[in-house]
Amino acid sequence: MSDNDTSSRFTPGNPVDNGDVEITAHIGHAVVINGDLSGKEDLIINGTVEGAVDFLENKIVIGKKGRVNANVTARSIVVEGEVKGELRGSEQVIIKPTGRVFGDIRAPRVTLNDGCQFKGLVDMEEKPHGPGLKPGAKAATAQPFPKRPMASADPKPSLSRRKR
Repeated sequence: MSDNDTSSRFTPGNPVDNGDVEITAHIGHAVVINGDLSGKEDLIINGTVEGAVDFLENKIVIGKKGRVNANVTARSIVVEGEVKGELRGSEQVIIKPTGRVFGDIRAPRVTLNDGCQFKGLVDMEEKPHGPGLKPGAKAATAQPFPKRPMASADPKPSLSRRKR
């Protein structure tokens, strides 16, 4: 193994796949991908990607040097770089202060940090069949709270005054 070969060395945040630890895939800043990406592990994009990105059950991070010109679908999406396309997160989408998004966002939880750039629409409606719920199964629906009279912690002040 040469000194520049880090493929089998353990480094924090980039564990070696020994069957016990989850791996995170990286697309380096000098990599350009023209085509669709899909997979079943977390992904960090610091390069350029043009095409659909589908990691339905995993987290995708578009790093500060990342440039994505594609629709991105994942469980969780974090944008620190630039995305031109629709973002669909089954759990959440977070746009960091350095992030720039030009396209619609669909996720039950969306965070736009102060300083980020965003142009598009946001749809935060939860779908009845999300992760962990099999298609055809009924999702729990929110029931309204029963109506009760308002209770006050302080007794109402008396309007009559006692004469001395």
